[in-house]
Amino acid sequence: MKPVLTLKLLTLFVLLCLACPKRAERAKPSTPQEALEQALSDKKAKRFQKAEEGFTYLIFNFPGSAQAADAQFYLADCYFERKDYEQAQSEFDFYLKNFPNGRFQEEAAFKKAIAVFRSAPPPDKDQSNVLKAQELLNDFLEEYPESRFRDQVQNTLKEIQFRLVQREFDAARLYFKAGEYRSALIYYQFIKDNYPEVTWTETDRCQLAVCYFETDNKETARLIFEELVSTAVSPRVKRISQRYLNRLN
Repeated sequence: MKPVLTLKLLTLFVLLCLACPKRAERAKPSTPQEALEQALSDKKAKRFQKAEEGFTYLIFNFPGSAQAADAQFYLADCYFERKDYEQAQSEFDFYLKNFPNGRFQEEAAFKKAIAVFRSAPPPDKDQSNVLKAQELLNDFLEEYPESRFRDQVQNTLKEIQFRLVQREFDAARLYFKAGEYRSALIYYQFIKDNYPEVTWTETDRCQLAVCYFETDNKETARLIFEELVSTAVSPRVKRISQRYLNRLN
């Protein structure tokens, strides 16, 4: 056979092999360990769809194996890494309930709580998921006080608190702008009672004092106005505070 013809036939054979989808498919793993290693390799390479298929294959085909528990955690973690937090939450929850002795219980509990928080809608929408995440994170700290995730949990709790407080501040400001001082005071008072460590802006402090003044709690209003006048605040806030003090004298 001529060399040119041989080269052409070889090239055609290679192209046919590449074009045939079945030849490109990987053989199904025959053991749970092989299945786990293959799926983990895909996860590490961020081939998440293939990894998820691999972990799912392991779970359904080797359900009694030790690797099946790990596969369920890694499946949840795939969704977590690609920010599909709703699905991640569901998969972590399944792991926590069905593999109580699994070696990733602590990490799964942490990531489930984070997934609940990250799946919450914007602050102007229903915040039940945020409150649920707050509860889960507090429970986590009780169960794992020395956890390696402790700092991340505490930072997330601060983020949650800021989000919840800002929602209350936004409502108070909205009512204040509409001249609904009694309603605004309800929200401001709620913040004072429930989030005593929160730092108030000078504008919110001034508006709180105005709310007290307009709802006939003038002595409390006076104390706040006097404090604002005597400290370093913006000229506008100082001017408003002084005007109300003049009305009180």
